[in-house]
Amino acid sequence: MKRTMLTVLLFVSFSLWTHAQVLTKIDDVAPLQEDLVGVKKGDAWGFINTDGELVIDYRNDVVSTSAHYPVFNDGLCLIQEKKDGITYFGYMNAKGDIAIPAEYLAATPFENGYARVIKHYEIETSTTNALGKRIVNYSYNELLINTKNKTIQHLQGPHHLLFDANAIKANPPVITSKLIGDDLIAVRKKDNTYTIYKLED
Repeated sequence: MKRTMLTVLLFVSFSLWTHAQVLTKIDDVAPLQEDLVGVKKGDAWGFINTDGELVIDYRNDVVSTSAHYPVFNDGLCLIQEKKDGITYFGYMNAKGDIAIPAEYLAATPFENGYARVIKHYEIETSTTNALGKRIVNYSYNELLINTKNKTIQHLQGPHHLLFDANAIKANPPVITSKLIGDDLIAVRKKDNTYTIYKLED
């Protein structure tokens, strides 16, 4: 009986040991957010659940905030993607799947179900240049979106945009709005005054 009990205990201990996940050489750890904890190795962030299991593998496209770690709010986290030298922002969900494609020139983490983003547009004109190619004008708007990527409020724009990787890097469009309550947003205008909007989803 003692031998049988010892064998069972050893088997259970071995099973638990083989299923336990030990993460080592972690460079940074973010606070717990929505049952996920960001863990950093080198330049890549992954996410563990409250059992310590790595549920989103390490990836280099996760965006760190001004607090130096990624933020999961409303089930979404900022990611980035470079296309033709220009960085675009989108969002992944708690499974690591793309929830909102990287299509914005600037974006904030979600807060109370909303995120502030800058979206660019191109308009082909009827004018042509010396080479006979149609001239394209670029502009951008600052928008408020919800977690379904639906525009809730147009905040500013259109503003002229020189759509060139170096120009955008040197002078990126800046988000000028801030959420000041569950359903209120303040937008700073060019004259440094604010307009306050009441949000209706």
